[in-house]
Amino acid sequence: MKTVLALAFSILTITGSYAQSPNADDQLLFAPDQPAPPEQPCITLSNKKILCGKADDSGSQLLSVFKGVQYGQAARWQPSSVFDEYEPNGYEALQYGARCPQPIWNPKDQLRGEEDCLYMNIWAPAGAIKNLSKLPVMVFFHGGGFMAGGADKAYHAADGEIIELYTGKSFSADQNIVLVTVNFRLGILGTLATDGITGQEPSNGGNYGLQDQQTALKWVQKHITSFGGDPDQVTIFGVSSGAMAVGLHMFSADSSKDLFRAGIMQSSAASYKYRNKEEGRDLFYFYLKCLRAAIRNPESDECALTAQLDDLEKATTRQILLAQALLQDHLFKKGVFLSALPGSIAFSPIIDGSFLKEQPNVQMEKGNEKPLMLGFNKDEGVLFANFIDATGNLNAVTFNGILGRDYENPMLIVGREGYGAQTPAAHGLQPKTPATALSNLIGNSVFACPTMSANIEREKPTNNTWLYFFAQTSVENMEKPPTNPKVNNVCGPQNQWGNACHASELPFVFNNMPPNSTEEDKALAVKMNALWAQFAKTPEAGPSKDWKLWTWPKIGNPSNFNVLQGADSDANFEDLFEQSDCAFWLGEIIEKNANAILIPKQLPQE
Repeated sequence: MKTVLALAFSILTITGSYAQSPNADDQLLFAPDQPAPPEQPCITLSNKKILCGKADDSGSQLLSVFKGVQYGQAARWQPSSVFDEYEPNGYEALQYGARCPQPIWNPKDQLRGEEDCLYMNIWAPAGAIKNLSKLPVMVFFHGGGFMAGGADKAYHAADGEIIELYTGKSFSADQNIVLVTVNFRLGILGTLATDGITGQEPSNGGNYGLQDQQTALKWVQKHITSFGGDPDQVTIFGVSSGAMAVGLHMFSADSSKDLFRAGIMQSSAASYKYRNKEEGRDLFYFYLKCLRAAIRNPESDECALTAQLDDLEKATTRQILLAQALLQDHLFKKGVFLSALPGSIAFSPIIDGSFLKEQPNVQMEKGNEKPLMLGFNKDEGVLFANFIDATGNLNAVTFNGILGRDYENPMLIVGREGYGAQTPAAHGLQPKTPATALSNLIGNSVFACPTMSANIEREKPTNNTWLYFFAQTSVENMEKPPTNPKVNNVCGPQNQWGNACHASELPFVFNNMPPNSTEEDKALAVKMNALWAQFAKTPEAGPSKDWKLWTWPKIGNPSNFNVLQGADSDANFEDLFEQSDCAFWLGEIIEKNANAILIPKQLPQE
């Protein structure tokens, strides 16, 4: 069941590892020459419930940290609702809550995550809580292809050290921000369009993961004042699919728009076309057959010919995920993951006309009402291309097959420098290889060009959008390809360091750098962390107010844009637009629609 192309999808999980907390038994019980540890912080919420966390005095000011705060509750494939009815004697939020179920590929894989997974984590300056200071709030949505990941992510540094990533230590201690990170439902459990079939009310077209994010924002609106935050100063931000979620809340989910005031999109596939309601229904019917097969025989390699609706309720979490893997296998055999094609994300949100009104790129081109900061990294495509190439199954035949399946006019692509026989060396990769061509194709067509074009081609130009370009060398050691354990860094050129790959800006944004980082890297991380925070503080003015490090021009004048790099860079918007071949990708090329052709339109039989 596990195809080569299915391996590629695990590049989006970026699950990381976890650092083990010191054992309390190993700590000194009494040290007269040391200050007494800070008291445990406990706060009273607006509904009079008590929440207790941990004190953190390791940074520039004392923080109160609350991990594993349950914010929502939901039955399987039902919309979530705000949860805040904690135990009368107090709720201890001391460690991360369970992740939502992560993908498995065969019956022997360990089940990771739980369906009871709607937890958030909060970092706040202790003084702000005491004084009810009304600080700006930043709410972060993790990446993972809408299928994997969690708010507890850690990463492997180049020296092998495991470092917790999505923490608010720097945002809160150094920038006076209240930071919130969120778990939300993923994969088929987060996107299966069951409305109108199972009779659920209210309808949200299967967008359970996005609706969970909205539930978290509602919880923040209700309770963040108790943490010293201001519900009127909420900025949402995310990376990869988390950035795509930000775009959906900003440009498509009308019911979310009163829950935040600004957004930041890091490495978003800005022009991605999501499934519509009919296509979501087709996917649902096909998934039912896969679920029937997984229930009958966990070792099954094919979906069943018939289906039963009651399987949705009686199936175990493992059976649900095995059926998800069967459905993925069907999609991956079509090669859909290897492109920017609509439908290439196996389990993505659905434009149902209710919760999500329209494709977000349509509204984005009209102009955004809220302040927006967005950008991309220099070598976005390398991570994907190297990971797939490490399986040993990416060659000229498979690459050309991708082009022929995905585009109406594939010969226009292979005839251009960078995507065929004339492919030059790029991103540290060897010239004239399918991996280099695929890296160029993904980086340009999925990330660079849509990000730049979404902000210069508008019916009504706005003055509240800022663009960044991240070009600093990666410090994050991504996952090893499963079939090639000798490859320990799919972000680097020929397994070395030296690229600014997809998601490699994260340690800089959160200022959670390895201790042995260069002084240049450390300085850039401090600057980027402050710039992100400054945008949250003054989004209408952008990241430049009271900040002299860079000039942040608005997109209305794209002749200048911000380059995030430790050393001085002579990069400019026009050159980058040309180097990324954006005139071609935004004009001549015509995509096919995988949403309409990959899923058989067959109703289930009882």
